[in-house]
Amino acid sequence: MESQETNGDLSWLDLFVDPSAVQTSILDPERKKQLPRLCMQFTDKGFLAEREKDKGKLAQEELMLFERKSASMRLCAMATFAALDYDIEYIIDNIPRNELQTLRVLADNFYRIYNERNLDATFGNWLFYRFVLSIDRRNRLAPPAPRATIATTLSNGQLMPTDPALLKHEKTQRTVMELREHVGKARAFITELSEAQRDVVAPGIQCFIKPFVELAPKAMTAALLGDRNVLIENPAPDFEVEKVILPACDVANKCLSELVTFLFTSGELLEAKNILHRLKLPRTQHPLVAIDTEIFKSYCQMLDVRTGPFAATTTIRPFVFDLNTLNDENMRKSEVYRHRGVLETSGQLKDVYEAENAAYSVIDGHPECIRERLKTPAQVERFVKVLKRKLAEMRAKHRLQLIRAHLQYLCASIPNLREVLESNGVDVTGLRKFAVPSHQLKLEKAPTFEQLTNLIRGTDPYWTIMTEYDLSTLKQALLELGPFWFSLKMPVSDFLHDTLEKNVNTASYNLQRLLLSKLNQLARMRNFESFVKRLVAYAPEFGPEMGMEFTLESIYVKAAIGNEQMAWDRVHTELSTAQTSLIFNAEHIRPVESSSTMINQCLAQMLNLGDHAIVFEKGGQIPMEIFKCVPIARIFGAFLQGYDNIVTQKKCADGFWRTVTPKFNECQPSRLRRSADLDQKMKEARKELSLLFHMFSVLREPRLLDFIVAYAVCLHNKLMNIQKKPHLKMHARLLNIYTPDSNSPKLEINSLDEVRQLVQSIVEKAYSISPTDPDTCRTYADFLFVEKDYQGAAQKYLEYFASSEPSLRIPTSSDIFDDLMIQRLRICTANAGYLTMSLLCCQWLQINRMKEYQKAMELLRCNETRDVGANCAEFVIDGNAVELLSQLYYDNRMTKSLNTLYTGASSLSANQNVPGPLMKQEVERRTSKLLSSLASIYFGFHL
Repeated sequence: MESQETNGDLSWLDLFVDPSAVQTSILDPERKKQLPRLCMQFTDKGFLAEREKDKGKLAQEELMLFERKSASMRLCAMATFAALDYDIEYIIDNIPRNELQTLRVLADNFYRIYNERNLDATFGNWLFYRFVLSIDRRNRLAPPAPRATIATTLSNGQLMPTDPALLKHEKTQRTVMELREHVGKARAFITELSEAQRDVVAPGIQCFIKPFVELAPKAMTAALLGDRNVLIENPAPDFEVEKVILPACDVANKCLSELVTFLFTSGELLEAKNILHRLKLPRTQHPLVAIDTEIFKSYCQMLDVRTGPFAATTTIRPFVFDLNTLNDENMRKSEVYRHRGVLETSGQLKDVYEAENAAYSVIDGHPECIRERLKTPAQVERFVKVLKRKLAEMRAKHRLQLIRAHLQYLCASIPNLREVLESNGVDVTGLRKFAVPSHQLKLEKAPTFEQLTNLIRGTDPYWTIMTEYDLSTLKQALLELGPFWFSLKMPVSDFLHDTLEKNVNTASYNLQRLLLSKLNQLARMRNFESFVKRLVAYAPEFGPEMGMEFTLESIYVKAAIGNEQMAWDRVHTELSTAQTSLIFNAEHIRPVESSSTMINQCLAQMLNLGDHAIVFEKGGQIPMEIFKCVPIARIFGAFLQGYDNIVTQKKCADGFWRTVTPKFNECQPSRLRRSADLDQKMKEARKELSLLFHMFSVLREPRLLDFIVAYAVCLHNKLMNIQKKPHLKMHARLLNIYTPDSNSPKLEINSLDEVRQLVQSIVEKAYSISPTDPDTCRTYADFLFVEKDYQGAAQKYLEYFASSEPSLRIPTSSDIFDDLMIQRLRICTANAGYLTMSLLCCQWLQINRMKEYQKAMELLRCNETRDVGANCAEFVIDGNAVELLSQLYYDNRMTKSLNTLYTGASSLSANQNVPGPLMKQEVERRTSKLLSSLASIYFGFHL
C-alpha cells in the first residue's frame, strides 16, 4: 500500500493536503482504476491513526490530532467508495488479496457510523452483508500458499520466526474465516430485505466531500496548534447534503439476484431456480440496483428457466433424459443435468437417476443423506455399479479413505449393502464387519496383567525405547531400529548437552544421546533413586572423563526435586546439602551459561533447608561474573542470618534494591533511536532477569518469599506513584524495610510487563506455600484487584478475614478493617451485582464513610441489584445505613423489608437505650454474619 507513486497516479497525501482537489480527482472517469487503491490507502491511514490514539497515555493535543486525522481519512475513504458507486466487487477485483482486512475496516466504518448516530442502518448493513457474500463466494476453495520470501531479521538482531508472506496470508485467511461466520446472518438479512420491501437511502458523494473540505482543514490546524476550542468539531459525514432514494421494489429485486448467485454457488439449485422466476428488470438505472443481464441469462439456461425477463430467447435443443443420456460421460459430470434428470423423469428411470446421483455424492464427498435415496434393491445395485466404476479411476489416497469411511457408515445403515458390494467385485477388506449375536461361543478366562502388558507393548523396538530403561534392552532395540533412526528429538539435560555435542561425529553418539534422554526422563518423573541407579549403569558407556559431569548432574537433579517439595514432604525424605558444597569449588564448575540453572537450584536448596550461613560465607567462591544470581543468593543468606535485626533487614533490602532495580531499567527498550549495541545490552539484561526469576521460582523459604514480595510491591507502588495512580497501591508484610533514598537507582521503567510478571509469580508462589497467612492473602487480593479480577480479589479478601479471625467476630475498630481494603471490597461486591451488600460494606470505614455511602446509593438507585428484597436488617450496624436503606425501601414501596429493617435495627444505634457491652457484642455478631453472607456469595456455600 505504501508503493511509490508514479507520474499521473493519485496520491493520498496530495489529496489530503489539498481538500479542494479531492472532488475533481475522484470524479474523473479516466482515473477510476486508481480509486480502489486510493480508497484502501485512506482507510489504512485512518485505521493507523486511530490505533496510535489508543496506544497509550498521550497529551490532549496529540489525542485531538490523531482523532481528527482518523476522522478526515475515513471521510476521504468513504468519498472514494461513494465515487465507485459502492461497487464492492470492483474494489475486490482491483486490490491485492492481502488488503481484504482493510476493506473490512471500510465496511465496518459504514454501519458503525449509522449505529452511533441512531440512524436507519439498513444501507450500512446491506453493504456489509453483500461484502460477506462476495467473500464467501470467492473463497469456497482455499487459495494456494504464498511462496516464501527472503528471511529477514528484526531490529534487535533476532531472526524473524515466521515468513512475512506467510504471516500476511494467515491474517487474510483468518479475516476470511471470520467473515464467513456471518454468512447465515447475511442470507437472513438479504432474504428479509427482499420479502419486507422498503426504500433504502444511499448517501451521495457530497455527504463526505463537503464536511472534509469545510471542517477538516480547521480541525487539523487547531489540533496542530494545540487549540482546545470546543466549538471546532471533528469532521463527520452529513447525510442530509446529498442522498439517493432507492425504490423498495428495485432493492428487493437486487436482493433476489444476490440470493440467486449465493444459492447457485452453494449448490442449492432448486431454490435458486425458484427465485429466478421472481426476478424482474430494475426500474431505475442506479448501479446499486443494476443486474447483469448476461449472467442471469446464463443462470436461466443452466437451470432451465423458460419464463421471466432473463429467459433465453434462442431456441435450445431440448434434452431427452433417457438411458443413452445417462450413459454419456459428459452428462454424468454435470450435477445440474443429473439433478434435472431426477425432476423430469419418472418410474424406473427416475430411480436410476437417483442411484446415479447418490453414487456421485459419495464420490464427491457431499454431506447428503444417501440412505433415504436407496430404497429398492435395484437402486442399491445401480449405486454399487457406478461406485465401482468411479473407484477404479481414483488414485487419491485421502479421498479413498473418506469414501471407505462413508461406505462403512452406509453398510451399517442399508441392509445387505456389504454383500452387494462384495458380489460386484468391490474390495471390502477395509470395511469392518459388524458383530452379530451368537450362542455357540464359550466363555474364556480373562487375560492376566502380564498378558495384557505384553499385548500392549508387543515387540516394537520404538515402544521399548520409550518405556524401558535397561541398558542391554535399549542396545538391542537400537540395533533393531537400524542405522537410520536418530534420537535427536529426545531432549537431554541442558547441563550435559554441550559435553554431548563434542562426540557428535563418533559412532557412540546415538547411544549416548539415548541414554542421556532416558536419564532426563527419570529426572522429569522426580524418581531420584532410579536416576542414580541408571546413572551408575550408564556411566561406563561415556568413559571416565564424564565422572565429574555426572556427579554435578546428580546434585542438580537432587536439588531440583528437593526444591519442589513442601515443608511437610521434606520430613519423610532425607535431604542434605553435603554433596552440594561441590559447587563452591571453582575447579569443578564449567563457566558456561548452561551451569546457571544448576547453580540456582543448588543455592536455592541450601536456602530452603536452612544452610543460609554457608551460602553467605562461601558464595563468593563462585565466579560472579558468569553466574549473576550469586550476589542475590548471598543477600538472601545475610537476610536470613540477621532476620531478627531490623537494621540488617534494611541493609539487605537496600542492597537488594540497588542490585535488582537496574536490571529492570536495562531491560526496557530505549526511547531514543535504537542501535545494535543497545539491543544487545537489552537482550543480556532480559537474560539475566529470566535467570533471576528462575531463582525466585525455586525458593520455598517463607521469610525469603516475604522479602521478595515486599520488593516487588514496593517497586509496583513507586511506579503507580509515577503514573499518578496511588489508588492502585498494594500491601506487603515487610514493605517498611524498603525505604530507597535519593541515591538509589532511578526508575526508568516504561513497560510494566516485567514488574507485573514478577509480582504475579512471587505472590502466587507465596500463597501456594502459606495459603492461611493473612498478609499473603491480602497481598494476593490487592494484586487481583489491580488486575481487575474482582471475583478473585473478593475471595482473597474474605480469606484474609478468615485467617485473621476464624470466627469472623472482629471488632470494627480493629486494624484488620483497613479503609483502602474495605473500599476495594465494596467495589468488588458492586461489580458482582450485590449493590445492597456493597452499601453495607461501607459501615466498616473510618474515613470518608458518607462519601462512599453516596457512591453506593447512587449505584443502588440507578441499577438493578441481585439482592433485591433480601433481609439485610441483620447486617446493619450503623444508623446512617438504616436511614439510607429505609429511604430506598420506602421509595420502592417495599413495606415488608422496611418493617424488617426497623425491627432488626431497634437494638443498635437507632435505639439509645442499649448498653455499651451489649452493643459491642451485637456489632461483632452482625459483622460476622455479614462476612459469612459475603463468603456465601463469592464461594457458593454457607458457613
